[in-house]
Amino acid sequence: MARRKDTFVVNLWLEPDETGQPRGADWRGSVEHLTTRRRLYFSDLVELVAFLAAHATAPRPEDGDRSA
Repeated sequence: MARRKDTFVVNLWLEPDETGQPRGADWRGSVEHLTTRRRLYFSDLVELVAFLAAHATAPRPEDGDRSA
C-alpha cells in the first residue's frame, strides 16, 4: 500500500472588537486542502477537526477500487 500524504494550510487570527483591538477569546481561522483547493473558514476548532477528518477518510481517485 502506498503511503498517503495530505497537505493543509491553517491560518489563525484574533477577531478585532469595535475599536480595532484584538479580543482575547475570539479566534477565527481558515484551512485549505492544497490538493483539492477546498477551503473552510471556522470559528470553532471542532469545525477544523471535522474538515481534516473528512479529508483523511475520503477515498482518492488514484486509490481505485481494490475490493475485487
